[in-house]
Amino acid sequence: MQSALDQFRISLGRVRDLIALYDSIRAQATDVLDLSDILRAALVLAVSALDYYVHEVVRLGMLEIHRGQRPEPTPSPNASQSAFSRFQISLGSARVDRGVVIDMASWLESEMQQSYGYDMQQSYTIPELIPALSNCILNRLNNASWLEDEIRERHGYLSFQTPDKIADAIRLISNKKLWDEIAEQIGRPTKDIKQQLSLIVERRNKIAHEADIDPSYNLGTRWEIDKVQVSDAINFIEQVVESIHQIL
Repeated sequence: MQSALDQFRISLGRVRDLIALYDSIRAQATDVLDLSDILRAALVLAVSALDYYVHEVVRLGMLEIHRGQRPEPTPSPNASQSAFSRFQISLGSARVDRGVVIDMASWLESEMQQSYGYDMQQSYTIPELIPALSNCILNRLNNASWLEDEIRERHGYLSFQTPDKIADAIRLISNKKLWDEIAEQIGRPTKDIKQQLSLIVERRNKIAHEADIDPSYNLGTRWEIDKVQVSDAINFIEQVVESIHQIL
């Protein structure tokens, strides 16, 4: 799942490049030029980097669980199945794997011939066949493109930005008490961590969905924003994601 963190770091690097651009232009321009929208863009992109990280780390984690490379989370005390086991897939995807199982003999014969060059008209001992048979079945299990498509489709319309939504997503791959452990990593109370993230996402939504307009004042007046505020938000989001990855 390291690739999810690597991509997050790249995305946050682009956000910091925007801040550097803001500083560079500001040093050469007069105060008449309003550069605040660069800061607004940086804040939106920082939250977007967090959102994308959660999507990616959950997708990769679910695929690892499916392949047996990561343990499935244990069910919560009031549930009989884990969130991973309750994840819904379409019957169309299930039908593909079911078809392979029903026609297992034909599928194995084809795989043995194409991948390992076995002539199925000849006789082989069981010990000769077992390694190839094992590899065929393992490769089939590891080919989870159908599940990846299902995860992308199910999660494609969801945003993982607020504390509760992030916790719901991470619960698909881990049953750890996410925000308590993040708070311990950062060294602040859980309530404060969740509240700060919620305020950042709230401001992001004002920018993305309300043009950051302050309705209390004259037409076109926007909420105030400054570099310190945005830089603090970027650094905080970075702390949160780095902590999540250590916990997972």
